[in-house]
Amino acid sequence: MNEEKKEASADKHAVANTRGILMPAHQVRDAIKQAVARGQLTEEDGEEIFWLYSYAQEYHLKEADLAAKMGAYDKNTLYQVFRGSYGVYKDGKASSWANIVKAIRAFKAIELEEMKKKNIGIIETEVKQTVFRACQAALNDGMPAFIYGASQIGKTTALMEFQRLNNHGRTVYLRMGSGWTRPRLVRELALKFGNGVKATKCWALEDAIFGSLTRYNLLIIDEFHLALETSSEASAKAIMEFIREVYDRTGCGLVLSGTKVGIEGIEAGKNRLLFDQLRRRGVVKVVLPDAPPLRDINQIARTFELPLPTGDDLKRVKALIAARGLGVFLKYLQKAYAVTKKQKEDLSWGAFAKVANGYLALANMKTEAY
Repeated sequence: MNEEKKEASADKHAVANTRGILMPAHQVRDAIKQAVARGQLTEEDGEEIFWLYSYAQEYHLKEADLAAKMGAYDKNTLYQVFRGSYGVYKDGKASSWANIVKAIRAFKAIELEEMKKKNIGIIETEVKQTVFRACQAALNDGMPAFIYGASQIGKTTALMEFQRLNNHGRTVYLRMGSGWTRPRLVRELALKFGNGVKATKCWALEDAIFGSLTRYNLLIIDEFHLALETSSEASAKAIMEFIREVYDRTGCGLVLSGTKVGIEGIEAGKNRLLFDQLRRRGVVKVVLPDAPPLRDINQIARTFELPLPTGDDLKRVKALIAARGLGVFLKYLQKAYAVTKKQKEDLSWGAFAKVANGYLALANMKTEAY
C-alpha cells in the first residue's frame, strides 16, 4: 500500500512538473466571468485571456516562462490575471485590464504569424557545417577558434544550434551587446551559469565564472566585434583581457564569432599587440564567404520543396542575398509560403518574386500589394 502511495505521489509530482499553469480551465473561466462582471474587461477581451491560458497549457509554460516569452508583464501579474484578482483593491474598486488585453493581442498576432511558417529546422548548409566543425574542434581540443563572416550569413543560427545540441551545461552561448564594458560582460556571463547578480563585487562574479567552467566546457561569444567597434578603447582592452583570462584559468574551449571588423581589430588594429596574446592561442580561424555558395541556395530550395532556381529566379535570389543577406532571403521565403498556404497553392519562385517585389515597393514607399 505504501508503495502504491509513493507511485501515485510520484505520478502527481511528474504531472505538476510538466503541465503549464497550475489552475484548471473552468476556474480560469470563472475568474474571467468575475472580471467581466466587475467591468474590468468585455466578454470579447475575456476570450483573449483564455487564449493566453490555453497557449500556456499547450506549450507547458508556467507564469514565469509565459511572462518571459511575452516580454510585457511579470509572472505575478499573470498569476493574478488567471485567478481574477488583478486590479481588485481592498475597497472593492477594480481597474481596467485594457492594457493587458492589448499586450496579449500583440503577442497573439506574432505567434499566429509564426505558426504559419514552414518548420524548416536547421538547414544543412555549408556555413552551418563549417561553424559546427570549428566549434567541435574548440570543444575537443580546448583551444580558441575565431569565426569571421558577414552579417546575415547564418553564423548565429549555426552557433545557437550547436549550443542546443551540446547543452546540459556543456556549451554556453553569449551574445555580446553594443557598448558593453568588462563588468557588464562579467554580469551577463555569470547569469548564464545561474549565478545571481546580487553580489556587489565584480570579483565575486568572476570567481563564480572561473569555478563554473572546466576543460570540458565550450564558451561561445557571438558578435564579439562589438567590443572593438562600439566600446571605448579601454573597455575593449579590458573585455579581451577578461576573455583571455577565462580561457587561461579554466582551459575551456572558446569560440569568438563576429563580422570581419573583428579581423581588423584583432590582427591589424592599433591594439593588435595586446589582442595578439589571445589570437596566438587560437588554432582555428574560419573566414566565411560573404554570400552562400550555390549548393547552399539549392539546399534551401529543397527544404522549401521548391525546384532549384535557374535563370532569372537564381539572379533574383543572388541579388537579394548580396544586398540583404541570407536571413532576409529565408524570411521572404517564409512569407511566400504563408501566403500560398492561405491561398491553398503550392509555393513557387513566382510567389517568392511577388513577395520580394512587394517589400521592395514598401521600402520605396509605393503602394503595391504583396
